[in-house]
Amino acid sequence: MERRLAASPEDPFLCGACREKREELWALEDHRARGAFVRSRIRLLREMDCDSHFFYALEKTRRAKKHVTCLLAEDGAPLTDPVEMCGRAHDFYTSLFSPDPTNPGACRVLWQELPTVSVGDRDRLELPLTLAEFSEALRRMPTNKSPGMDGLTVEFYRAFWDILGPDLATVWAESLQGGVLPLSCRQAVLALLPKKGDLSDLRNWRPVSLLSTDYKIVAKAILLRLGAVMADVNRPDQTYTVPGRSIFHNLFLVRDLLELGRRDGLSFALLSLDQEKAFDRVDHLVPPEHSAGVWIRTSVCEFSPGAVRLRGVFG
Repeated sequence: MERRLAASPEDPFLCGACREKREELWALEDHRARGAFVRSRIRLLREMDCDSHFFYALEKTRRAKKHVTCLLAEDGAPLTDPVEMCGRAHDFYTSLFSPDPTNPGACRVLWQELPTVSVGDRDRLELPLTLAEFSEALRRMPTNKSPGMDGLTVEFYRAFWDILGPDLATVWAESLQGGVLPLSCRQAVLALLPKKGDLSDLRNWRPVSLLSTDYKIVAKAILLRLGAVMADVNRPDQTYTVPGRSIFHNLFLVRDLLELGRRDGLSFALLSLDQEKAFDRVDHLVPPEHSAGVWIRTSVCEFSPGAVRLRGVFG
């Protein structure tokens, strides 16, 4: 058909027939590509957990990516000794997870301008968490996630919740009232995941805290209770983690602003600020005069000194 079309390029019948055949070939190629993708995923799932060459090769590749053989000291000197690298990592993350100094006067001005919940909502927030709330939090938690130091997963708690739930709910409620969480809730394993760039620089590793599941259940229950008032105390442009809002709303806002500027000939600038390790630098300690009781109690439920362990990947 290609030869016939080359001989008669203006023939509408040949042009249409050739176009149809090309579309059929593209559809066939797309079908074969999708089949290959599905087969590769099935092979991945089938061989991930069996004693095979594929499994060991995959684990070797993953282990090599997470293995650190050299770190840069604070002055830029390379460190290759495992003890020195662990010391460098300890100092780096001790500084990273320590709150930056703040100006008390500026903080008071900021807190005074923040929106507050109504008296009725505050009283409801102050009520002790119930077994039903912990059960709902467990139901909404995702599965197949890495556990904390105790090795207990979401699946374990769901399987034995009828037995463990009432006692755990009592312990957690009393802990929140007293301001001291159980030790299992105050321990974490810090795993390092490579990002991009020079991996001898610790700033190019993403620290991930593997928290115990019981801590996650408590945090989820508190989050669900606070969800009812989040929209009242967060400004409209704060869209992330607020129920009923989406982070995409801010993207739509930027798009609309650009369109408005082009349409009306306006001159303006968009400034994007990104604070390094912002979530790790937040200081949650708020003075009592600017905080409801629930915030006072949860703010002192911090991790125990030395309870955050760095999983060994050095050497």
